Amino acid sequence: MSEEGVGTKMGLRRCSFQHVTHCIFELDGLLIDSERLRAESVQKILDPYGHTYSFDLKMRCLGKPDSEQASLILNTFNLPFSLTEFENQQEQQCRSKLGFIRLMPGVERLLNHLNEFNVPMAIGSGSCRDSYRIKTRRHSRLFDVFHHVVLSGSDDEVKEGKPAPDIFLTTASRFKDSPDPRKCLVFESSLVGMEAALAAGMQVVLVPDPLVSIRASAPASLRLRSLEGFKPQYFGLPAL
Repeated sequence: MSEEGVGTKMGLRRCSFQHVTHCIFELDGLLIDSERLRAESVQKILDPYGHTYSFDLKMRCLGKPDSEQASLILNTFNLPFSLTEFENQQEQQCRSKLGFIRLMPGVERLLNHLNEFNVPMAIGSGSCRDSYRIKTRRHSRLFDVFHHVVLSGSDDEVKEGKPAPDIFLTTASRFKDSPDPRKCLVFESSLVGMEAALAAGMQVVLVPDPLVSIRASAPASLRLRSLEGFKPQYFGLPAL
């Protein structure tokens, strides 16, 4: 359901939200403004070959582990270099900017609020360990609110990437009390992430690219323009 539809219908829809006790957050495009930088770096690699990193391809890549995204781009355009070479080029394009990535709107306020009320939080992301460290370095104090971080790009326990549910099931299992998946609320920015959360038996708040259609995001428990519009009380969490 879109934020626009929350108005007159929220009284009915709110009844369908189940109360949760734990929150799991995607990283890229949801907590930090890193997807824009990734898209720019991919386009710079494609420019000499006359290719365009289209919106449709970007949507197919979003939410997947870094290596899967790179492989998909390479195969789509039949680029004349290896996966490792592509990843090295992308790292060179991004290296000087990764440490300056901004938080997305509403993130700091929401995380501090949930932390104040001792709501257990974790990150479940397709990033790898080195990339995560660099991208979050500027905001390391804020990211201390998370109980743990699961990175499918560096975690052997996560066997399959999104849209498989592995990342979210693994993340939930590492909370101290190992909550039932139904008690976990996932925050996502990608459609494959939404599918993974639903496959894990969890509710999902989707904050997608504005160009993602309402129909494509319809399975989400709630669709928002940004985390600034999130109302924790709808899911039984302390109100902002």
